[in-house]
Amino acid sequence: MATLLGIISVEQEQSFFAERYFREIITVASQTVAGNDCYVRIMPPLPALADPAAIHAQLNGQGVDAALIIAPDEALLGQLAQTFRALPSIIISAPRLDIPWSYVNSDNYGALREVVTHLAGTGRQRIRLLQPELPSGDFPERARGYHAAISALGLTPAVSELAYPIDDAVIDRQVLVDAPDALIAADDQDALALLSRLQRRGLRVPEDIALVGFDDEDFAAETFPTLTTVSQPLSEMARRATLYLLARLAGVERDMYQHILPNRLIVRESSGARRG
Repeated sequence: MATLLGIISVEQEQSFFAERYFREIITVASQTVAGNDCYVRIMPPLPALADPAAIHAQLNGQGVDAALIIAPDEALLGQLAQTFRALPSIIISAPRLDIPWSYVNSDNYGALREVVTHLAGTGRQRIRLLQPELPSGDFPERARGYHAAISALGLTPAVSELAYPIDDAVIDRQVLVDAPDALIAADDQDALALLSRLQRRGLRVPEDIALVGFDDEDFAAETFPTLTTVSQPLSEMARRATLYLLARLAGVERDMYQHILPNRLIVRESSGARRG
């Protein structure tokens, strides 16, 4: 009988599933299980405030044999505590690195240090980090890297929790408050929306304000100006996590697996690179 690898995510917005981050992970996971008498299914949202026993009972009732948890927040980690102990499980993009569970992360701490150092090297002094109102997955590590770099450079931190949709009111209250000269967006989709709003206001990118995205979406090299971004090794993260679960399902004993892969900063015009 085929085994079920359940994909569990705290994020359930339709836009999330269309972004490169989730799209590439689910594609590679599905390709990796091919030929292994195992199939992948995206699980429905877990009930809010349910205790770990109830969550595990629900997943067990749905026939989940192994769990691939994508970008959880702290609450979801708590809900899945019993599942982690009972089923082969692994996290992609854990919110912190000091947890007693297996995970594959990219180095978001190091990536944000590199981004901030790059922006400061181009003369930016008021660098604002923009994050979701309820940060999960990579975002706590990004914030940690941002604050470490800002402190090392002797700059003043500026972090905003960005509300959606990104309209003019959000731009006024959360983005342009205190006149930043550089913005680090949560992802390339947000960066694209910001680029449009900034240009409508007559702000020049990067002359007036630099802009950095995340995930290197296909459009990032086609915007005007082209978008500086961070490329995560999503395919390799998904491949390693899925192979770990397949080994566990095959009865192979595995120690706790915690691995951090490097990211790559791609410098383009939106942070000052010259058009090639």
